[in-house]
Amino acid sequence: MSAEPIADLLAHSIAAIYKAPHESLRLAEEASRLAKLGCEPKLHIAVLEQQMNMLFATGQIHEGCAVLMPALVIAEQENLERERGVLLQNLGMAHYTLAEYNTAIDYWSDCLYLGHRDFANETRIHAHIGIGQIYYAFHQFADALRHHQLAQTWLTPDIGDELRVRLNINLIADLYELARYADAESLLQETEQLCPALIQNKLEYTAEVFTYKTLIALAKEQYPEAKRFIEQGQQRIEFWAWGEVSWNIVCGRIQHAEGQHTAAIVSFETALATAMQINCGHKIALIHQLLALSHRELQQLKAAEYHHRRYHEYYHRLADPVIFTRLKELEQQLCQ
Repeated sequence: MSAEPIADLLAHSIAAIYKAPHESLRLAEEASRLAKLGCEPKLHIAVLEQQMNMLFATGQIHEGCAVLMPALVIAEQENLERERGVLLQNLGMAHYTLAEYNTAIDYWSDCLYLGHRDFANETRIHAHIGIGQIYYAFHQFADALRHHQLAQTWLTPDIGDELRVRLNINLIADLYELARYADAESLLQETEQLCPALIQNKLEYTAEVFTYKTLIALAKEQYPEAKRFIEQGQQRIEFWAWGEVSWNIVCGRIQHAEGQHTAAIVSFETALATAMQINCGHKIALIHQLLALSHRELQQLKAAEYHHRRYHEYYHRLADPVIFTRLKELEQQLCQ
């Protein structure tokens, strides 16, 4: 089959990501259907990646993984090592989002294995970001920062601004948790200047910038600034399920800090519903913790105890001892 109609559908799908996300997904699915009839392997993989991206963006993580597996088969059959690395790191991110950390570590360890000489620097960067996020999920923020700084060592002049922004956002998250607010604010300024030039994912990254501006203002008890930042960033969450969860958490934190505990509970419950829908385990644990605090402030002790118990259940479910064994093995691999 001619590649032209498939390439056109792919281009239109990418162009519609923000204007019409569901149409973008439909176009990617149509391109995928045509690609199955026969096309150049790299184009077929690109089409499946776009379909996966839109499924992930709308919270359909399992469906996105199902799309990625045929792409991985194509890459392996055609000996497309660079593309295989990209697919492995995306599978790692999918399993991370589902809180299946052992599987995520397996994929990212493969990405970081230096024997795969044709894997792109971008693949190594994404993998280090992901491993850092696992450490972050377990509140090991210094280790998260270490891996995100390791990701920086793979940066080269040809690395695009989008990946630089993604890496910066993770570094900012680490610095915020380590209370290094001045360093985080400096990096936020740099990152915000990069966002307008992005072709893809501009809105969600800009929303992340405003999220951390808001959180830092809250930490510094600068409540008017926090409310201003959240108003500036609210319109940018668009269709992005992960961003919607983060944004409702931030809204709830502002309301909690200002004593609006009933409103905070509504925001946290909205975040919880979306997090449950996309099965984002570490966000679910955090939201239960926040709900416990808000209910306690209102002397709603039965509800507070319930959410406190759910927080511990989710956290301990995530903290499989095997995860830490796998992380230790990965660290040994990196030292070789």
